[in-house]
Amino acid sequence: MRPSAHHRTAVARCQNAEMTDLEMGAAGELEAAFGPGTSAASGVAPGRVTLLGEHVDYVSGRIACMAIDLTLAVAVRPSADGHWRVVSDGHRVERPAPSMARDIGDRVFAAASALGRFGVVLPPLDIGVASRVPRSSGLSSSAALTAASLVAMLRLAGARLSSDDLVAAALIAEREIVGVPCGDLDPLAVVYSRAGSVLLLDCATGSRETRGWPWPEIGLVVASSGERHDVQGTGYRTRRAMAERACVTLGASGCQEIGDRWRDLPGELRAAGRHIATETRRTDAAIAALEAGDAHRLGVLVNESHESLSSDYRISTERLDAMTAAARRVPGCYGARLVGGGFGGSALALVDRSAADACAAAMAAAAIPDAGTWLIEPSAGVAVLAPDVVTSPT
Repeated sequence: MRPSAHHRTAVARCQNAEMTDLEMGAAGELEAAFGPGTSAASGVAPGRVTLLGEHVDYVSGRIACMAIDLTLAVAVRPSADGHWRVVSDGHRVERPAPSMARDIGDRVFAAASALGRFGVVLPPLDIGVASRVPRSSGLSSSAALTAASLVAMLRLAGARLSSDDLVAAALIAEREIVGVPCGDLDPLAVVYSRAGSVLLLDCATGSRETRGWPWPEIGLVVASSGERHDVQGTGYRTRRAMAERACVTLGASGCQEIGDRWRDLPGELRAAGRHIATETRRTDAAIAALEAGDAHRLGVLVNESHESLSSDYRISTERLDAMTAAARRVPGCYGARLVGGGFGGSALALVDRSAADACAAAMAAAAIPDAGTWLIEPSAGVAVLAPDVVTSPT
């Protein structure tokens, strides 16, 4: 989903806010595919990475994450003939109603259906998408697409939602309508992150905190493996079911209550139980490392997280293992691990900025050719980017 040439006359933003180039790209996709029409409204949302706390959101764990400066934009306008259409990178879908068909239209149409639960009624729409978040990469392009769609549709309707309701609408779209058994992590990160900060989530209590990124000289490199990641696949569903069974077997309401009792689990659940129990504790240790400005300690935790995801949770691949190993061999890299749901996707490295190019090249050499690398920055979420339609909770 690459941004196309933009058409500045095609888009109207509420309150005359400045359009981003990517939003113009989404409007350009729309106009090139469907011809001129009424002015479109647009929205933009970021991707995200998890620093620590992978695969614990659905078992009430603790997570350190952030939105990133790879973003996605959606432009929407009323359809002239009552049909629903989406175009992204030249790929088009069309339906008489916003139904699911496992294609590029699903999350956009699901967002429209979810808004109906909150009293926001939309006409049939033409929709354009432009993205710098690589698809199926473990960087939450799906959550970015859902959130950007919600913002654009709210602007078109002249409606508002609280940030909490926007997260709820995104989860309705993903879980109930698209049918993905996801946790809360992605929409929370995409909505609530702050620029230059790490977002700390406690999925047991619902609390959110932020910590500033303490190292101007240290950054995060993300490299796509080129292997497509899919949270709708059986692997993700199986791991979630195992984690939930581990908690139930131990009489724990979530992974934060397990401690060392994972040793008491039956053999088929023990490794999964160990991952979720140790991963949520690694998040607490990561927070301490951030507060102490201890990059070496954080790097050790990042490495331990990958080993747990690979050996215990078994969601890595040979390619992701090779990419993280290659990153760690680069002088100036503190640690590396897979990021996202696994079974493909991307690898993340904590690295001195002076060594970022070398680290990216090392990971890219172990990936499918031309899969892509990025030096990312912790960035603002939708609650900051769209205050005209996303309001603070009352």
